[in-house]
Amino acid sequence: MKEQEQDKAKKKPVKAQPTKENVLKLLVFLMEAPKPVKMVTLERLFGGGFESQVDKSRTIYRYLNILEKWGFELIRGDYYSIKKKANYREIQFSSSEAQALYFSAQDIPNPELRSIAQEKLLRIYHESRSKEELIDKRSLALIEWAEKNINKAKVRFQMVLKNYTSINSGEIKNRLVVPVIFNHEAVEIYAYDLEDHGVLKVFKLDRMDGIEKLKEKAPRELNLGKLEIKRDPFGYLIQGKELLKLDLRMDLKAFVLFSLHFSKLVPMIERLDDSDNQKPYRIELEVLRVDPLAGWLIGLINHIEIVGPEFKSALKFHFETYINTQLQSKLNS
Repeated sequence: MKEQEQDKAKKKPVKAQPTKENVLKLLVFLMEAPKPVKMVTLERLFGGGFESQVDKSRTIYRYLNILEKWGFELIRGDYYSIKKKANYREIQFSSSEAQALYFSAQDIPNPELRSIAQEKLLRIYHESRSKEELIDKRSLALIEWAEKNINKAKVRFQMVLKNYTSINSGEIKNRLVVPVIFNHEAVEIYAYDLEDHGVLKVFKLDRMDGIEKLKEKAPRELNLGKLEIKRDPFGYLIQGKELLKLDLRMDLKAFVLFSLHFSKLVPMIERLDDSDNQKPYRIELEVLRVDPLAGWLIGLINHIEIVGPEFKSALKFHFETYINTQLQSKLNS
């Protein structure tokens, strides 16, 4: 009886890795590949290796078909790659996509990797759902339009900001401008105001009804061809202005909340090799303004440490001038 059970155990086939996990691995490989890849390479890496007796190319074709169903455009033929790879570098999932990937991640055999992946996808799901529900479709469409026609444009055209409300005068009128950059984080446009001697100004997206792109190119006197566009980590246009140096140390709680608020900056964080350090997570930044971080820093003041006097002084001035004044006014009203 025992011998029969042992024979059955020997004959029991080894369970293959889940298809979805292999497809995800193939996706990462194609994203990181510097140039298109031959089928024989994909067969060796994702089709079971040279020793496999299965139809390796058929397996790869099945994986590639799944990627196309996920929305990726592929280059096929003698070599394989992802078409327009740059478009997926900073891919953003909708809530439904994140939810689908969350359930797909259940097939990952490594429990620690599965837990981390699902936690991140769940976070993306909630953030995407909130964004889709809270931001109206007109604003979302305007953000996408500005990203495409301003940040990714190779030629600068004149544009009209429709019914723009001036915060100083309260006047509502169309503004003729040449946009330079769209700051996605602050949801604002840096543009030359052609009606005010070509002065570089900031225009808030929520103060306009829309943007119209004209056929006329930017005036030559602006000399945009020699304009060097430099932005700080929060997207603010530097344009020859002095930057504030920030050396920030965080404990675990501050680090986790920083990751949620400023996910794009997480790769710049380092962990200090000091077992006695209560705030071992460090990030060094050069920023133009204090306000993107001010509220976050003040709320976690017991969990962070700011090294150096420069940023401390700027934060103190910002708090006394803006936050404290407005706080007292609202509490007394």
